[in-house]
Amino acid sequence: MKPTITIFLLIGFYTSLCAQHHRWIHPYVPLIDSLFANNQRGSYPGLAVGVVKGGQLMLAKGYGLANLEHGLPFTPNTISDIGSLAKQMTSFAMVLLAQNKQLSLDDNIQKYLPEVPDFGKPITIRNLIHHTSGLREIYGMLEIAGWKQGDAVRQEEALSLVQSSRELNFSPGSRYAYCNTAYMLLAEIIQRVSRQGFEQWMRENIFHPLDMNDTYVMDIQGEIFPRCADSYTMSDKNVWIKLYDNSTVIGAGGIYTTLPDLARWFNNFRDGKVGGMGAIQQMFQRGILSNGDTLNYAFGLEKSTYRGLQRIQHTGSSAGYRAALVYFPQQDLAIMVKSNYANFNSQATCERIADLILEDEFTEGPSSFASINKPRPEGELPNGPQFQDYPGNYYCPDVETTYTFRVEGDQLIGHHRLNGSFKLQHINGDRFNGPSFLGSVKFERDDTGKVSGMRISNGRVLNLWMSKTTQK
Repeated sequence: MKPTITIFLLIGFYTSLCAQHHRWIHPYVPLIDSLFANNQRGSYPGLAVGVVKGGQLMLAKGYGLANLEHGLPFTPNTISDIGSLAKQMTSFAMVLLAQNKQLSLDDNIQKYLPEVPDFGKPITIRNLIHHTSGLREIYGMLEIAGWKQGDAVRQEEALSLVQSSRELNFSPGSRYAYCNTAYMLLAEIIQRVSRQGFEQWMRENIFHPLDMNDTYVMDIQGEIFPRCADSYTMSDKNVWIKLYDNSTVIGAGGIYTTLPDLARWFNNFRDGKVGGMGAIQQMFQRGILSNGDTLNYAFGLEKSTYRGLQRIQHTGSSAGYRAALVYFPQQDLAIMVKSNYANFNSQATCERIADLILEDEFTEGPSSFASINKPRPEGELPNGPQFQDYPGNYYCPDVETTYTFRVEGDQLIGHHRLNGSFKLQHINGDRFNGPSFLGSVKFERDDTGKVSGMRISNGRVLNLWMSKTTQK
């Protein structure tokens, strides 16, 4: 009888312990519910919220709808794209491969990707992980070429775009610039080193060992996953429209999962079930620039502070999907959210929940953000013959596309076969601002003073060269 009594006592103790754990979250649940009142009214996109404390998933709750057409609820078990949260998983794969001596994080990527151009200084795997490679952003390049949101982008097309690159944004290791191109290449390296598909390797080495059995990789365009949420945004006419994730670029994003699986992934940071704690410590190591400066960015994770508390986090977005995972290590508290609404602010939502739960532990007051929109100085347009120097065709070999410029009255008008016609706003000298896909434009002149081309920068693409091929 004694063994039986002991077993019942242990079961009773465990049940009581679990009840205590969940009682801890109870006072916060109505407050958290109040944050998502809109999602609980009628037909509205949804989200799932998770709170992990001490390794226990204390709260897993859904709000709103995963599918507006059929009124399907968004639950913790709803599958959705987590966007750039995939980067920490891809980084972890590289750590495991390095741990198994299948590669070194300081290897030149040309060892595995010989088709990547030689830019004069080696790009290492570590450069890719910490966004210090200098490679240009694939999505920024595609915008310049005329791609629109929702257009299909395949892994092989993204790789071909890198092969066509003539220059880098900057010398490898000298600066930080967030770059999806880098993580696409990391996934390609994983496939070549392992001689397996990216999803197969991730499933065998990470997902299955962590019991992440509801986690998938979108590596086939239009692939269907069970219980998957559609993604939405609100149109200019105030009607809901679907946004489609047609990208099969892997490594930088494209991982679909549930809230419980995301909690299982997070808990590996606590217990090192896969890889051991040595691998986990590696994940938290921040990148270092060639001048010795230390970055906030580690291995797909960003280290910072929030209201005086240490924070490790990352956000994700793809089509209308949004996600965030925020960890407060000193409090052993993680907050995670996933949504299918493009205007959902995942990071701010995690911070609002943290404000409720950690109210008594913060050492600083809430942050306040001011929106300051100063009018941009327009400057004067160049007079007479100078202004007439700009019209012509400008060709970019990196993305094999042409822009044409002409003068209409006192305006410089650009045109692209896919992006249509647009105006350039003069700033000063040979500098202009264009639409978001073009960004800032600087016309350049040769030794005789004639315009020979232009360089454009649209955020994560810097100083992309386009040569002037015809006079107008």
